[in-house]
Amino acid sequence: MRKTFRPVKIIVPLTAISLVFFAFLFFRLNQPGSLAKGDRYYGGVFSYSLPENINSLFPQETNTLSDLRIISQLFDPLVKQSDSKGTIENSLAKSFEIKKDGKLVCIKLRHGVLFNNDDCFTGVSRELTAEDVAFTFSLACSNNTMNQSGTLLMGKIIGSVSYYKNGMKPENSTVSGIRIVNPYELEIHLTRPYNNFKQLLAHPSLGILSKVSWGVYGAKLRLHPVGSGPFFIKSMSDTVLKLNRNDDYWRHDQFGNQLPYLEEVHVLTNTKLTQEYPLFSKEKVDLLFDLPVNDLEKAFGTLTDAKKGKNLLHRVHIQKASKIHYLAWNLNSEPFKNPLVRKAFQLAIDKNYICSEILRGDGQALNGGFIPACAYYSNPNLELVQQDLMRARNYLKEAGYDEKNPFPTISFLINNQKGSNADLWCKEVCRQLKTGLGITIYIKYVGTKERDHLIKIGKAQMWKTGWVGDYPDAESYLRLFFQEKGEAKSINTYFYHSRYNRLYLNSILTSKKGDKLFYQRACEEIIANENAILPIYSEDFFVLINLRVRGFEMNPSGIIDFSQIYLKTIEN
Repeated sequence: MRKTFRPVKIIVPLTAISLVFFAFLFFRLNQPGSLAKGDRYYGGVFSYSLPENINSLFPQETNTLSDLRIISQLFDPLVKQSDSKGTIENSLAKSFEIKKDGKLVCIKLRHGVLFNNDDCFTGVSRELTAEDVAFTFSLACSNNTMNQSGTLLMGKIIGSVSYYKNGMKPENSTVSGIRIVNPYELEIHLTRPYNNFKQLLAHPSLGILSKVSWGVYGAKLRLHPVGSGPFFIKSMSDTVLKLNRNDDYWRHDQFGNQLPYLEEVHVLTNTKLTQEYPLFSKEKVDLLFDLPVNDLEKAFGTLTDAKKGKNLLHRVHIQKASKIHYLAWNLNSEPFKNPLVRKAFQLAIDKNYICSEILRGDGQALNGGFIPACAYYSNPNLELVQQDLMRARNYLKEAGYDEKNPFPTISFLINNQKGSNADLWCKEVCRQLKTGLGITIYIKYVGTKERDHLIKIGKAQMWKTGWVGDYPDAESYLRLFFQEKGEAKSINTYFYHSRYNRLYLNSILTSKKGDKLFYQRACEEIIANENAILPIYSEDFFVLINLRVRGFEMNPSGIIDFSQIYLKTIEN
């Protein structure tokens, strides 16, 4: 006989129940869960913070590293950088072959890859197919306002230029050089045998989109992304973005465990600089990005703290220099249209002082060229440029500026918080220009989205910006300055130089490594001689990580695969 269940009345205040429940929930989410093979653990919440809001989660609309770090968790590309060395391996692509003297790319897709479960798929399949890949690449060649990544593929795929100029819509047609063979196979016909095409496809901006989701949401996808990555958006507010585990994710680790391990990823947004270290020390966030050297004591604690056991167990991850920080200017209007003015600015800045005194050693001065010297590239042909105020003043005078015709006040856009490292070195640049050349700089603090808009419409004079190489090759920096007339323009620079374009094309078309290096060096020399930008310094990625975080690895572009991260309780 079945025993009848009779509920027992227990009188407990509702608030007490709520507090116990939420305390239990917080504890459960933040603790490792079930043990997986290879001493990995499922479950838990991994958190980190951002100093500003998220601009867009639509892959092709943003080049901001903080956005791309999130986007790479939501969308998978065909190929990706797999480790700290930048090794390119297949992702959604099961196989990737280049044929016919480098002008035909044959791609076979993995079967059974699903986009995350979303209402847009009601009554239709969620499986990712060649049609989605063709749609994604066609959109990347379109003049749609959400496509800010046109320089990656524009001109490389047959028919891409006419597709852009004719305003073709990817929901209606495909670029002529992209041919769908069957649901899991497609061909891409290139205009030339580009030696960097596979590497370009590893860019997070080319994460594969769902054509179905575009038809339902359109521009709303910037805040309602629908991808096939290891996580999907659970919720979003002005202060926190929550990502949930995609239980249908296709990837497994080397032990056969389905990825990802984490249950959730929380990204705290609009975090003030003064909040970051307390959040880390109180274990509210697990990771601090780009920790300034002059703030190490705040994060590490003092020797006294260590003796009392107050230091949070942590480790430091350093990825060798691939970030460059520089000033860009509007080359289409005065005063920076005049090359003599640009030379004067270059010679007025003491970059060594900025690195040693303002950044306290946190950076390497870029006194010759703008590509960081590394194992795969160096340029001995470049002249070292040191501060020389006498020459700088002479150039300014030669440009027509003197007591009778004083140099105008310059508007300088900074997209960082006051008191940040970026703010400090930018203010030092302004001080040196005022002291050395008598030039007054007006600083305007803006968000990244506003800065990019002002640049795009030609209303910016000078702005602080930076770049991270997309993969370990000088080409990933040189691509910034390749712009052909009548094609998609980059918001990073107004630079146009026909000889530079020819040399750059030679560098990505040659099959000989020696010739490639020769052309790359020649390209960098043009940028340096024309003073197209004002390079300040290069920087290593410097990350502080709670010791409970395991499986952390950053590729040379600063992208992290959160699906490989797991949490393991540390016992003191």
